[in-house]
Amino acid sequence: MSLSLTVLVSIDSFAHHAQILLLCHNLCPRLSVGSVPRWVRGQDRRSSGRCGVHGDRRVRSGDTVVSAKAAKKTRPRRKASAEDVRRSLKGGGQPAPFYLLHGEEEYGRNHLFEWLVEKLRPSVAVEFNVDTFHADALDPQRLLDIYFAYPMMAPHRLLILRGVDKLSPANTKALEPLVELVAETSMVIAIGAKIDMRRKLFSQMSSKGQAVEFRVPYDDKLPQAIAEIARNKELDIRPEAVDLLGMYMGPRQLQEVAHELDKLSIFAGDGQTIEASHVQQASGTGRNASIFDFTDAVGNGDASKAQQLLHTLLAQGEEPARMIPMLARHLQLLLRTQSMEQRRLQRDEMARALGISPFFLSSYRTQARQLTSGTLWRGLSALRQADDLIKGGGRGRNQPHVVMDLCLSQLLGRQGSAATI
Repeated sequence: MSLSLTVLVSIDSFAHHAQILLLCHNLCPRLSVGSVPRWVRGQDRRSSGRCGVHGDRRVRSGDTVVSAKAAKKTRPRRKASAEDVRRSLKGGGQPAPFYLLHGEEEYGRNHLFEWLVEKLRPSVAVEFNVDTFHADALDPQRLLDIYFAYPMMAPHRLLILRGVDKLSPANTKALEPLVELVAETSMVIAIGAKIDMRRKLFSQMSSKGQAVEFRVPYDDKLPQAIAEIARNKELDIRPEAVDLLGMYMGPRQLQEVAHELDKLSIFAGDGQTIEASHVQQASGTGRNASIFDFTDAVGNGDASKAQQLLHTLLAQGEEPARMIPMLARHLQLLLRTQSMEQRRLQRDEMARALGISPFFLSSYRTQARQLTSGTLWRGLSALRQADDLIKGGGRGRNQPHVVMDLCLSQLLGRQGSAATI
């Protein structure tokens, strides 16, 4: 059975024409979206906000009237964070029609996803109003049919699309009606790894809903991420322990950081505060030697102790590929400390500029006086060469321990050693 509808309108009532077409689509969701003009499909249901046949929207900015496109360029949208999403819903705000959670960092992404599902899931008839789809085995038409269908005995229905990064270009295109005709009684949570935000489906999900990108935090953001995970786990941890753990872990998936915090909580004891000493003792997998002891020995210019610790760490299974960036970061901080000492910065200002806790500042200041800037620069050069050799295809890749030994010899210039990498 086919449905045909003829509407005769004048040019003066063109806006009413748009509303009639939208009404028809709402009454009959199976009405082909292609039969509705694109400028109609793109309008907001509550108000067209457009004028004339071409739908040219105008926005007043000060004393100048500019187009919507120009206004959008002058008012860049701030990227939403996970905390923004939680705050908007905890404050009693209206849920967004779309939540797009994407990016390479899994822990934060999954944590927010689970919170959203719990928050947005209908309180009644859950089995009839929550549907989960997987992008790598997706029937786009079935998803659209469920999205545009009315919920059963509930105020809304929830659709979950997992692995959105695995959507094929064809299926991404096929799902565009989701964002062209937003249903008032359906919400979508789409979750996945890295995606192309230039695609219409994702960009419109972001503009009409909320999109949060999850990235592996860099060194300067890692302590904040560690402290937040500890709060979520209801763990008490000292700020200096947070900084120390951040130095140990380095930029990596926060799931690994969460596991490390679980281990530290057991090591410290149930209900006990995690101290810096706990991190030093339990870092890695119960190592007898700490990589922090090694970097401190290098910073203090203690060649004998540094050599002993290097061999101990390598015997314990420490990877040279991880030791090199940590030692390079340590030398860079010592160079920056030397520069700040010359500028006579205050203690708190210096710690803030270095991105470390004041708890560690005295150690850095002492070490910065032990080595000259020339030695530190020579050390960074040796570390770069060692990194190239270990990651390259030559003998250095098969003998990383030898490369590290030669690197340390060049860095600290042990007496009687003329070794070069």
